[in-house]
Amino acid sequence: MSNAKAILGRNTNQRRKEIAACLALAAVLTAQAAQASHKPAKVPVQNAVPAPTAPAPVQQQLPSPEVMVILIRSSIIALGQANTTNNYSVLNQLGSPNFRVSNPPQRLMALFQSFRTNNIDLSPVVYLNPQLTSQPSISNGKLHLVGLFPSNPLQVNFDLTYEPDQGIWKLAGLGVNLTQAPPVAQSAAPQR
Repeated sequence: MSNAKAILGRNTNQRRKEIAACLALAAVLTAQAAQASHKPAKVPVQNAVPAPTAPAPVQQQLPSPEVMVILIRSSIIALGQANTTNNYSVLNQLGSPNFRVSNPPQRLMALFQSFRTNNIDLSPVVYLNPQLTSQPSISNGKLHLVGLFPSNPLQVNFDLTYEPDQGIWKLAGLGVNLTQAPPVAQSAAPQR
């Protein structure tokens, strides 16, 4: 009996090896057949129709002066609130997708650290009208607005960029600094 077990065992091991070899060969043949079936067929082109061209990009128009004032004022107010609360997540979320990726809240917090350190209050911009110091322009689909709020004793200077996102101008770049306001001209006292 022990000889029979040894012979059966050898046959079983031999069969396993043969089955494994057959399975390996089948896998290789299947892979080769799959590659051959995925090769593109070469078909001669006759009367080819040119592919439709992409529509020309829509030329962005400058927003109205009222909309520009709203964009400027709301951006500066959002920055002021972020500085006051030490929470820049809303300012980040008000921006375009590119702005949000490039300027996470932690980066905005670091960029405007000096505003918080110096307790800069930007809320007076609510009462002032921004003055553009250069013509508004659109370049590469982005609206660029540069100017100032004539606050005193420090004026708020801004350099803002907006880009359209789902038809709405959203903040794409934010530059704000403060400079000494120019002296106000004193009117001459009337002579008697």
